[in-house]
Amino acid sequence: MTLSDLKRQLAVVRAEENYSLCAKECRKLLLDAITYIYEKNGEIVPKSAKLLDMIDGRVILHYIGEEDDELLQSLHFIRIIGANAEHGEDVRKKDAKLALENIVYFIDYIESEERGEPQRPAKTSSFTEAETRHLYIDLYLREAGWKVLEEENVALPTTAGVEIRVEGMPNNSQEGFCDYVLYGRDGNPLAIVEAKKTSVDADKGKAQVKLYADCMERKYGYRPIQYYTNGYQTRIIDEIYADNRKLMAFHTIQDLELLIKRRSRPQITDMQVDPQITDRAYQQMAITKVCERLNSKRRRALLVMATGTGKTRVAASLVDVLSREKNGWVKNVLFLADRITLVHQAKQAFEKFLPNMTICELSAKGGERDYDARLMFCTYQTMIEYIDAEDKRFSTGRFDLIITDESHRSIFNRYGAIFKYFDSFLVGLTATPKREVGPNTYRIFDCEQDEPTYAYSMEEAIHDAYLVGYEVYNKSSSILKEGIKYKDLTDEQKEQFDEYFDDEDPDDETVISGGKIFKELYNEDTCKKVLQDLMTTGIRTDDGEFIGKTIIFAYNHRHAQMIVDCFKELYTENVTDDTCQLVDYSVNYAQDLVEKFKANPEFRIAVSVDMLDTGVDVPEVVNLVFFKPVRSRIKFIQMIGRGTRTCEDLFGPGRNKQKFLIYDYCGVFEYFDEHPDGSPGSEVYSLSQRLFDTKLDLLIVLQRIDYQLDPVYRAYYDEVKNDLISEVVKIKGHSKRIQVREQMSYVDKYVDINTWVSLSQTEVKEIKKHITPLIDGGLKGTPETVSFDICMYRIQKSILNIHSVAEAASDVKRVRMICKFLINKRSSVSQVINKAELLMKLMGEPYWDDAKALEVEENRKQIRDLMPLTRVENKKIPIDIPDLITDSDKQIEGTSYDIRTYTEKVIDYLAENSDNPVITKIYNLEPLTNDDMEQLEKILWNELGTEEDYQKATHIQNLAAFVRSLKGINQTVVNQKFGEYISGTQFNSRQQEFIKLIIEYVRQNGDIELAVIVNAEPFISFGVTETFGERIDIVKRVVSTLHDCIAVA
Repeated sequence: MTLSDLKRQLAVVRAEENYSLCAKECRKLLLDAITYIYEKNGEIVPKSAKLLDMIDGRVILHYIGEEDDELLQSLHFIRIIGANAEHGEDVRKKDAKLALENIVYFIDYIESEERGEPQRPAKTSSFTEAETRHLYIDLYLREAGWKVLEEENVALPTTAGVEIRVEGMPNNSQEGFCDYVLYGRDGNPLAIVEAKKTSVDADKGKAQVKLYADCMERKYGYRPIQYYTNGYQTRIIDEIYADNRKLMAFHTIQDLELLIKRRSRPQITDMQVDPQITDRAYQQMAITKVCERLNSKRRRALLVMATGTGKTRVAASLVDVLSREKNGWVKNVLFLADRITLVHQAKQAFEKFLPNMTICELSAKGGERDYDARLMFCTYQTMIEYIDAEDKRFSTGRFDLIITDESHRSIFNRYGAIFKYFDSFLVGLTATPKREVGPNTYRIFDCEQDEPTYAYSMEEAIHDAYLVGYEVYNKSSSILKEGIKYKDLTDEQKEQFDEYFDDEDPDDETVISGGKIFKELYNEDTCKKVLQDLMTTGIRTDDGEFIGKTIIFAYNHRHAQMIVDCFKELYTENVTDDTCQLVDYSVNYAQDLVEKFKANPEFRIAVSVDMLDTGVDVPEVVNLVFFKPVRSRIKFIQMIGRGTRTCEDLFGPGRNKQKFLIYDYCGVFEYFDEHPDGSPGSEVYSLSQRLFDTKLDLLIVLQRIDYQLDPVYRAYYDEVKNDLISEVVKIKGHSKRIQVREQMSYVDKYVDINTWVSLSQTEVKEIKKHITPLIDGGLKGTPETVSFDICMYRIQKSILNIHSVAEAASDVKRVRMICKFLINKRSSVSQVINKAELLMKLMGEPYWDDAKALEVEENRKQIRDLMPLTRVENKKIPIDIPDLITDSDKQIEGTSYDIRTYTEKVIDYLAENSDNPVITKIYNLEPLTNDDMEQLEKILWNELGTEEDYQKATHIQNLAAFVRSLKGINQTVVNQKFGEYISGTQFNSRQQEFIKLIIEYVRQNGDIELAVIVNAEPFISFGVTETFGERIDIVKRVVSTLHDCIAVA
């Protein structure tokens, strides 16, 4: 490829009269020109490199000058228009013309570089700034499938007309011109787009676009959808919701037709759930609450429901209710989760519950994708790739409802672009207790702090017998807690540490901290002691023959493998190869192992590294072993949830799972007792982002007047500044990414070199907040190299700021250690030999006493390429040192039923005599006889005390009511009766809450009468008449059912 070849191709392109072919040829010539630049610079074009990546790559940015954002943007325009043509989209004359102008300029630019001309060629353009801005708006419209017409004031079906005249405007001419009008299949307007200058607030267009809509309403009898935009912000007025919500893309013709159709959508009235999907009262209430919220024109809802209470079932039932023809609120649904396992599990559940709906699992490996399916299941990560693609598979209105599993702060921080791109209802599901859900999550779902749309806690679920509680065995390992003291080891044991200490010399003061166990040193005896503890005291099934299903949460793969190996060494009888298995992502067909753990009765112990921490439902699990630290409160709650599910007949017919055990060897419960919110965590920045911020901090110091007056420092300032601007230029090239589009006003501001003249502190914060998170992770070097760069830049900043390295003392220490390592451990490597003198100097302390910033920068460049030599594999050494496992000094309370206790004697009696016929009747809401009451008197007033003792203990006069206030009511009976009312009659959520309140009152007080409903709190606040109206008889039946069975005449 030569320059002459490029110019000959250009002549052919110029002669092309077909606009689409012209756009394609411009793109092809651009690719050839970039390949030519690579070859001229002795660079190899990467295999399978995309044109986008090549334009933004190091070679091209260096060639054109990293600060020339206008040229870079023109290359991206050629790329996008050419790609549109290759995909069969119509290309307008003005688009082809601008692409041709851009490629002509680029070839002229290359020729001037070849000639060594100091001045760049002048670029001529036939387009004004306003016209160019509209061309880019046109790109976004075409992204949504709209053909943008060239001729003004032309209205054609399925097109975007420009400068469309309307009559009836409140001005002298009584006419106006809409920037764009989007026409439907029948030729009538679906939407109006008002575009203002980027320097003008988008809201300036709001009043104007409403006036245009007024004019069209008078002509067509309805108001089109209205958009107003300044290029950075786009808002919609859909005449349904009052919030004028912000959008990141325009709707397709199908989206707009549906939006207008849904203006006449009725309220959701059919809220009755399908009992085959959800049959519990609290699930019905959750769905009712969401429906009522949607009816009140709120677009988002948050459900806080404990792990194991059926969040996926509730989601499926909600989709069933909203998609019914009578309601007609939802057709297309997207379900999102953060792991492929959870996505697949949800997809299987929906397939079972909603068999008549088409389904596609987008994040599944292999297989065909049904992109028209009504139910889509996907990980957050995969969906980000879809919406950031140049060719967007899904429009902004593709989904009517998005359901997010485990909705919490980290999800929205990392994947928030998904919810900004899609214009849909949003329902969040989380098991995090409502008081621990972050304020940002409540804000995202438009909820008040601590007030989700609906909440059902673990405590409530255990109390209602939908989940089981747990007991905690809080254990302490001497090695994990106190570490290993070298002086306490025998000579034979010390030999095990020879490889670990390598050429170091441990002494009697050496202590290996517990934090290194199962990260660098893997102790067999600790694993064996934990396993023996489990096998001796854990809950067993099959009449005690086998250990019950157990999950052991391990540190890492090496730790998990050691646990499995130790189990197979310790236990050889009544076990098979399936009994104890490792389950993590390193295992082939790991998902298949998860399924086998659920189904295979011989698979008893799953040693998990992350895979079973969340979202996996195995009701038979009765033992959990925390054999790793946990600092995330959300994850901690999820892990506990692996054992809370009920399991009927687990121990034999009629012998159900009543509780599960938790073994804690790593102080997890104690940690959360002291730190209820867990570790606060922080935003994780990539090395590339940290490097960008570090260089930005350095630039601010170089802005000082004393450095600006020095030509050498001024040149260095320009170098750092140009590096930073080049990163923003690359971001600008990714304008189709939703995250970039959201911050485009800041990108455009800081892509301009003039903005960087004397940055203020406010602007620095602005850059770090809005630009840094957009930096891609492509490192300029290895991780070791970039980490070294960051250290050296921080040292430079310290020297420039205070003429000393004191502000970067830790960085200096690290650099010295790196140099020492290279001298001592890599001395035979030729590159190290060549730099040995410099490394020796940097290794010593004297150099840093009077180091100069520019000299440090030169030294950085000299040795940064040696950094890959510092990479060492983490030590993973097996040891076998005796450990001591004891009960921790602090014992942890488990969970149990929330019952009231008046006297210990009565409670103990009730617990020990649950099969007593009278007590059984009271517990099961069966009617009592006079003989039954006499039997109660004998028990309470003779066997357990006197009548006087009774009167002192309680104010409840009815003996059966007193017993019921302590014993409670059989939850199965309550569920049947309460569920019967729900399924028999359509209740709203307030009525459901009232009935539940009656039952809860009886639990606590033993009895209830109608007078209490009318005259006592908490019922007065509700207002029985206001709540039930003409259906007051239902309340009477509920009260009668609960009261009459213990009211003996």
